[in-house]
Amino acid sequence: MRIGLVTHLGKHAAVDAAKELLRFLQTRGVEVLLDPESAREFDRADMSFGETAIREKIDLAVVLGGDGALLNAARRLAGSEVPILGVNVGHLGFLTEVELPDIYEAIDRVLAGRYTVEGRMMLRAQVTRAARGIVGEFVGLNDVVVTKGAFARMIRLKTYIGPNFIGTYPADGAIVASPTGSTGYSLSAGGPIVDPVIDTLIVTFICPHTLAARSFVASKSDTVRIVVSAPSEEVMLTVDGQVGFRLENRDEVLVEAATTRTRLVKLGRRSFYEVLRTRLAEGNV
Repeated sequence: MRIGLVTHLGKHAAVDAAKELLRFLQTRGVEVLLDPESAREFDRADMSFGETAIREKIDLAVVLGGDGALLNAARRLAGSEVPILGVNVGHLGFLTEVELPDIYEAIDRVLAGRYTVEGRMMLRAQVTRAARGIVGEFVGLNDVVVTKGAFARMIRLKTYIGPNFIGTYPADGAIVASPTGSTGYSLSAGGPIVDPVIDTLIVTFICPHTLAARSFVASKSDTVRIVVSAPSEEVMLTVDGQVGFRLENRDEVLVEAATTRTRLVKLGRRSFYEVLRTRLAEGNV
């Protein structure tokens, strides 16, 4: 098996764990490559798996960090079909499968083939601008968010699901989440919790200035279209809370299910509902 290590370089514990895991895998005769940033950080440019043809170089990616690191890796590996094993370095996460102290036992299980792979729906977003056409295209795992800037006033969002106009909402913004992202920002804004194996689009408005605004759960075959009305206001589009793009008045944001899926390695230790129960009990969602 060929394994790629993806490391959150901002966490010292993740960096130390990656170096130890690299040595461990090499003693087991496993071919190991590093993500480009880690390869530079570790002064091992010869071990980088690069940015293209990743599937031809590695069979599985081990991500050391947390949910944020896994989201970043999911976008980087989008389209490669490479399964991802998330190793949590920090607080209990929804996406990571393994806690750091259990990493070597988990790797032994993976090397023995005792794991399954769960597909997760990703989101594809497109921004179109009058007279210019498409000005931005993005892929994410958790959510696509249209939101006002820190000092902007309320914005108006003309919203469609498929061909159907559902309303113009005065609000601080709107979240289009995948089922995986339903326990993130969408949940904080009052959206529903959705089992991540169910493919659907979840539309939730942020602080809407109307009592009629509710979340919508749309078909995976639908496209959500949001037309921004915010003259002279600062409006941003963010993907997974990590990628930002400045929007202009009358820009149209289209969000749909992506053709590619994130593939997460599952060891069968805890179910989505067990993790959810723990997080809700801790008040840490």
